[in-house]
Amino acid sequence: MAEKDDSWLTDQADHLIGVTLTRREWAPASVRDDHDHCALCWAKFAKLGLPGELHVGWCTSDMRQWVCQQCVDDFKVRFRWVLNDNPNLEID
Repeated sequence: MAEKDDSWLTDQADHLIGVTLTRREWAPASVRDDHDHCALCWAKFAKLGLPGELHVGWCTSDMRQWVCQQCVDDFKVRFRWVLNDNPNLEID
């Protein structure tokens, strides 16, 4: 398999190295939020009824950082993420 071109990836997600991401249905972290973006590729998470918006993804425990499935697939090894696909299970 050919390596993906990730030259666009800079230090924008260094704070996500080694964190646990939990797969969840997107929900706003605050009542003032109507969408979030993937921390890496900027794909939009929302429930606005817009074409292409994502409704499920991977998030940090505070639900403030979201990562889309494609970026999880592409970068889980590089970022050493612990993936929890059970939102009812807490992993430290």
